[in-house]
This record gives sequence, structure tokens and C-alpha cells, in this order.
Amino acid sequence: MEKVDILLEAYKERKEIEPFNLEEDEAKKIGEEFSTKLIQEEGLGGYKIGKDGIIGVLTKPMITSSDVELWFKTHKLEVELIALVREGDIQRVYLGLELPATRFNTWDIPVKYMIADDAFAGRLYVGKEIEPPYGHFKLFINDKYIAEGGPSYKPKERVKSYMNGYVSLGAFIGPIKVSKGDKVRVEGKKTINVKLI
Repeated sequence: MEKVDILLEAYKERKEIEPFNLEEDEAKKIGEEFSTKLIQEEGLGGYKIGKDGIIGVLTKPMITSSDVELWFKTHKLEVELIALVREGDIQRVYLGLELPATRFNTWDIPVKYMIADDAFAGRLYVGKEIEPPYGHFKLFINDKYIAEGGPSYKPKERVKSYMNGYVSLGAFIGPIKVSKGDKVRVEGKKTINVKLI
């Protein structure tokens, strides 16, 4: 089985796989093929901008505005700004959550695996619309204070001209490990409450 098909099967079956041998130069090719197949099967919902500027695709089913079903065994949570984009132009900006997941059975792997695995795209929660200045936010999980921070980036600096849909612009709080059943609250200029199911 091709490596891209191993990743696709793991995504569809919501299972974890052992990291396979992966060369630096093949990671980008596998990532592009994996992203293309995800879009063919589920439709393009947008993009995520990950660590080191690595860009992954978000399919339509990955994106929600209600309680978030966690699809994989381990997810992390990041508080982010999310831009609604049409051909590179920002229409609106939202406060939201990205919940990265990896198809591999460990997060402790080199960056080339993140490139191959669609930038660890998992779920995206689109919260309330927000205007600049965006301000400062506090993250609570199960009513316990976890961390705080605010975006240092400007959305237009992150969005590329080819992008459409919802673009997750990068974490300003997190990543934090989360589990099914957790209740997430972000407080600031806008407040969002989300249950992870």
C-alpha cells in the first residue's frame, strides 16, 4: 500500500498508525497527495497554518460551529483567529479553536511527518465574529484556568492569495492536550463555550 493510502485509510477509519520510514524530500509530495485526496472525498473547507508556516487543508466535515466531536485518540487544542476568505480576501474574522490530530500514534516525531500528515489537521471550531483590536484571552478547561494570550499576528499577513474558505491562522494559546467530555471556555473581547464530545 502506498504511504498516502495508509494515511487516508487511517483518517477514514479514525485510527492511529506507526510512523513509516519517511524521507525529507518525499514528505511534501505525500502531504500534497493526501490533501488532494481529502478534498476529492470531502470537499475543501479551508486551510490551517501550522507550526513553522506549514499549511494543511481543512475539509468541510472537519469544520463546525457546534460542539466538537473528537475523531482521534489524541487531540490537542489551540485558541486561534479564523478568517473567512474568498480568493485571498478576508471577509470576516472569528474567534475559534483548532483541534489538531495526527494519524500517527505519537506526536513526538520530526516535522517531516507533520508535512506528510496534512499539517496534523483535525477539527476546527468557528466561534464568534470579532473585530480588531482583538485583545487578550483566557482559556479555561472544565472551569480551570489553563493559560492566556492574544494574537500577535495580523490576519492579512497570514492569508495567501489562493486561499478560500475558513483559514485557521495560528495558535496564540496552546497547544493543550484535551479529551472527550472536556468543556472549553475562552474569555476575552468575545467568549466562547464548547463541549468536546
